[in-house]
Amino acid sequence: MGKFGWLSWKEGLPLWVSSMLNRGSIGEHEELFESIAKNRVNVLTEWADDRWASLKSRTEELQYVEQSAYNDYLQHSKNRSTYFTELFLLDRQGVVFASSYAQHIGTAYNGGVYRQALEEVWKTKKPLLYGPFIDSWTEEIGRRTSMFHDAVTLLFIQPMIENGEVTMLLIARVPNDVMGDLIQREAGHIFSDSGDNYIFMIRPFFDRTILPGTALSRSRFEDASFSFGENLKAGVQTKEWGTVKIECHTEFEIRFTDPATNELHSGVANTIANGGNLQVTFPGYADYRHIPVVGKGVTFQMPHSLDVWGMMCEADLAEVYRTRSIGLTFGYSFMTFMLTNVVLFQLMTDLNMPAIGILLVNFLYVMLGGYFFIERRIKPIVEQVRTMTKAVQQIAEGGGDLTRRIPEDMLTRNEIGMMGRWVNNFVDSQNHLLAKVKETTTRVLQTNVVLHEQTSQVEGQSAHVQTEVQEMFAAMGQQLVDVREAMSRIDTIRATMDQLEQQSMQHLVDAQRQVANINDKMTTIVEEVTEAQLITKDFSESSRNIEGVVESIRAIADQTNLLALNASIEAARAGEHGKGFAVVAEEIRKLANETKSATTEIDDTLRQIEGNAFAVEQAIIHSAVEVERGASYIGEVQHVLEQMSHEGQSEQATEQMRDIVQSIAASSEQNVRAATNVEQAMKEMLAIMQRVQRETDRSGLVIRNLAQTVNKFDVG
Repeated sequence: MGKFGWLSWKEGLPLWVSSMLNRGSIGEHEELFESIAKNRVNVLTEWADDRWASLKSRTEELQYVEQSAYNDYLQHSKNRSTYFTELFLLDRQGVVFASSYAQHIGTAYNGGVYRQALEEVWKTKKPLLYGPFIDSWTEEIGRRTSMFHDAVTLLFIQPMIENGEVTMLLIARVPNDVMGDLIQREAGHIFSDSGDNYIFMIRPFFDRTILPGTALSRSRFEDASFSFGENLKAGVQTKEWGTVKIECHTEFEIRFTDPATNELHSGVANTIANGGNLQVTFPGYADYRHIPVVGKGVTFQMPHSLDVWGMMCEADLAEVYRTRSIGLTFGYSFMTFMLTNVVLFQLMTDLNMPAIGILLVNFLYVMLGGYFFIERRIKPIVEQVRTMTKAVQQIAEGGGDLTRRIPEDMLTRNEIGMMGRWVNNFVDSQNHLLAKVKETTTRVLQTNVVLHEQTSQVEGQSAHVQTEVQEMFAAMGQQLVDVREAMSRIDTIRATMDQLEQQSMQHLVDAQRQVANINDKMTTIVEEVTEAQLITKDFSESSRNIEGVVESIRAIADQTNLLALNASIEAARAGEHGKGFAVVAEEIRKLANETKSATTEIDDTLRQIEGNAFAVEQAIIHSAVEVERGASYIGEVQHVLEQMSHEGQSEQATEQMRDIVQSIAASSEQNVRAATNVEQAMKEMLAIMQRVQRETDRSGLVIRNLAQTVNKFDVG
């Protein structure tokens, strides 16, 4: 290559001259392109971080949404977002089962690179930014914020994790043109005629068919939106290497090669090889149009993307170095003036003009030259400065109108025009910043309204729960009082039962003793009957009386036996406040009295027998068998009474009932303590919710004031 590098002398000479005239600005240009590249990368990464943060909050919200309400939630959530055109949920089989775009539901993704990306998320349990890639759903759903729209798509894939496992994927769809808008920011272009910022692939992770250097973002020259000359859709003509043209979109259709060599141009190639590239000096490098450009290349990764991307921030070398300094312009004019003055003076000297003539001519020349210098050099610059100052003043005092820019016709090729470009860049930066603040303020305001409603609802529910807990606490307190009272009554019943049992046992002992006496007397009767020989009518009648008395004793014995059985049953049912024990005790007392009365009658009858001893013998002969049977019944009664005296089941049942009631009382006391703790916790929670409500109200006021302030700015 010669002095002009890869350029011909015809193309290279004027560019070389321009670069030489502006060689003092090389450092400024390096800083400029470094700043542009750094700023654009930061804009992209911050934008992506914001999207991930919003998706993370949505996964937390989804945990409290019923599955039947997923579609409504996704639709509402999508409407609240700025850039998402669709939010949808994907199951483990790769099927869309809920979406803000109903027609997408039921679509299955079971193969291809898309499926590989999904499997990566299921496996690693980490978010993934997938794309750009071609997806017809994006084109069908439509655009959101960008004036451009096609099928090129970005997907933000956020896993939903429960108990350490991924249960489903929340996916947000963003048209790739949004990313192009972020890095282009048309009003912020210092080099408005040629400046282009574009993203290209360096190292793909999933789709290995995408070659390094392939375009991943829209070019400014894709159509006639920003360039009234040639564009890629109409076709960019090169002098010797044909036409560079796209069919649908820059992404994937353009690979940044030099058409002269079909190899990646040096800006992209050096960025891939070295991780970056900065080239702002003559002759620059040939881009895909084979036009000399200069700029900065950087390598970066988007948050949660596994691909490595590159970005070039470029401008045509001709535009970068076409600036003409005011000092240079003044220098040319001054040198021309002085040179003309010298030539004129020499000419007058050669013509031997008198001194007065030379003086008059010089005076006239100075006047004319001064007028020309002021009118044609100084005055236009002063007017330009005044106009620029007025434009800046209008922007500064525009009441927040950030859509105003310094007109293109004022952006001349000198320091004043460059200052105007920087002012436009500054206003554009503020526009972008304020637009983001407005967007954030709006979202915060909406969130604050929702938070206010939710805290109000929770506060009401907390108050209701506190009321319920207080009622429960009162009921449990009353239950504890009732249990304690029942315990007291059980103790009283137990004491009464002990007393009744002691009395019953005493009656049983007396009955046993009396029955034993009866048995002894019956034995005596039998002995005396064996000795009797004759019986009279009265003796027979007395014998019949003895038989009746014995029959009564037998009936009493039977009844005693039955009551003993009933007493056992009633002891088992002592839980009914012990009433059965009192009945049994009373019946035992009555039976004891009847037993005593019966034995008294036996004694009277025996006295009659003694008074009529002479008649007993005959009667006993006839009644000996009945007397023996009566003795047997007396033995049975005695046996039953002995069993009653040893079983003691009423005491056992009473003890069991008392143990049960004690357990109930202990449980009630524990419940009362728990209810007390719950009530205290509810009071604290209610107080906290009330504080949150107050803070929400206060923050809402601050946010509304912020929104009112920010809304004063018109960001277009």
